[in-house]
Amino acid sequence: MKTVARGGNLGEILSVLVVCEWSYLSWGQKVENMTNRDSFVTYEWVDLHCGKYFEGVVNYLRCLLDKEGDMIDDEGRERCKTCFLKAVQLEEEFFDYAYSSD
Repeated sequence: MKTVARGGNLGEILSVLVVCEWSYLSWGQKVENMTNRDSFVTYEWVDLHCGKYFEGVVNYLRCLLDKEGDMIDDEGRERCKTCFLKAVQLEEEFFDYAYSSD
């Protein structure tokens, strides 16, 4: 993700952003109803990553990525795919760690 942030093109950056924001949206939707409202940090983080507004942000990013994908060549799409899959792996590791730690 750092590599893409430092030197990625628009398609690569969007590939990473879509994974991150979409996974946070999916997570926020799953935990929204069981969030501890006594913990400001917890509920603010959950509220930020769910709801109609954030769904719109994720959909906007996905549409931008789709448009970018239509404009780049096969090599560029392959780089985006690589970035996307690496970001998925990192997000899975992040959530696995977060839910396995005490």
